[in-house]
Amino acid sequence: MKKTIFILASLAIATGFNSCKKGCTNPKAYNYNKKKKKDNGSCELYKSVTLSSIDIKTVPEYNSNGAFWDSGNGDDLDNDNTRPDLFVKFRAEGGYSDVSNSYYPTINPGNVNKTKTLVSPLVLSEWDGKVFWAYFYEIDNPTTNPHYELMDSVEIRPFLESASDKFRDTLEVSSGDISFTANMQWNK
Repeated sequence: MKKTIFILASLAIATGFNSCKKGCTNPKAYNYNKKKKKDNGSCELYKSVTLSSIDIKTVPEYNSNGAFWDSGNGDDLDNDNTRPDLFVKFRAEGGYSDVSNSYYPTINPGNVNKTKTLVSPLVLSEWDGKVFWAYFYEIDNPTTNPHYELMDSVEIRPFLESASDKFRDTLEVSSGDISFTANMQWNK
């Protein structure tokens, strides 16, 4: 009887050690476990990621000529010839998605404090190595004959394999004088 108990206990211990080494070894899976050495087929991947809005913090105060965005422009939306009137567009694999005509007149470039919600949220179904783009424009005369001056375009990378938080719902983005928080959802 002691011999049978010893054999059963040895098998249980050996099975326990072997199963401790197995798990999801794919770093692109949301249940990835870096401590596991052998893949057991349990990896689960997100189907897509959606960009729904951005919280804009700052934009450049001056254009590429070193002047205020509206300096000397007769079509200035608010006729103040100083602060930009902001318009933002977005792009992903399928092209531009934001069909909104909404813009933000007379923003404070150093403290924009505006949320831009996408009318049609962008979705990346192949998110590994893919990005969203946000395009920031100064806009004049938006109702009759719009004039857009590009401030800058900024990349939004939802997945970064080397990051500790690979699947980010919020991402702080900073490029030059533009900073914002991107708000995303990961879809199973």
